[in-house]
Amino acid sequence: MLTMKLTFLGVCSALSVGYKNFQSNMLIESTNSKRILIDCGGDVRNSLHELDYGSSDIDAVYISHLHADHVGGLEWLGFSKFFIDKQQPELYISQDQSARRWNNVLTGGMSTLEESKASLETFFKVMPIQDQSFMWEKIHFQLIKVIHSYSNQQLLPSYGLFIQGAKLKIFISTDARFSPELLAPIYQQADLIFQDCETSAFRSKQHAHYNDLKNLAPNIKQKMWLYDYNDGQLPDAIQDGFKGFITRGQMFNF
Repeated sequence: MLTMKLTFLGVCSALSVGYKNFQSNMLIESTNSKRILIDCGGDVRNSLHELDYGSSDIDAVYISHLHADHVGGLEWLGFSKFFIDKQQPELYISQDQSARRWNNVLTGGMSTLEESKASLETFFKVMPIQDQSFMWEKIHFQLIKVIHSYSNQQLLPSYGLFIQGAKLKIFISTDARFSPELLAPIYQQADLIFQDCETSAFRSKQHAHYNDLKNLAPNIKQKMWLYDYNDGQLPDAIQDGFKGFITRGQMFNF
């Protein structure tokens, strides 16, 4: 099994502002130098550039849900690969979000080819996800449905990832409300947890809040890294039993 490297291109919330406060997108790189984006937000071209990457370095992308800080860079990536690299990156997304991805998110800007009718398949090699999982570079990615937001009382989930690496089993929550009962089995199985963590005084109710996460069992917190946090001073996560807050550019091998 291949060893993978996970790099946090950004660690901040969708509402963060300021120099290099990039959105919480990630890059996974295999020992074969293949790279998959975990989400592709509006500032991803800048967060990639800061680490000396560009569109030509991206082979695939996984989308957890359809908020702009997770899909806002797909137009840039699709156009760059199509017009510059003459390539189609692989695109992975849950089946229940697939149609909305083009119709609700991308069609306004990307259905603009002069001599043909563009579709999602024009720019991306859309990869099927069956049984809520997929294989990439011989690594198994399991989609974990998490509670994120609602529209007119209808759940609009995000899909976290449980990944079995060569060294470690990791769980990336993506955007998720505090749901300890729902995620308890995943928390127990994972060797490392990368947890969405709101830190603002105002609770959006769309993300797990630090003050709630503090109440998790010590054996869970001691393997939990926190990201997707808000601007401002951060609490002392290590003192509270966590592994800490992730910083932009931080890397993990698994």
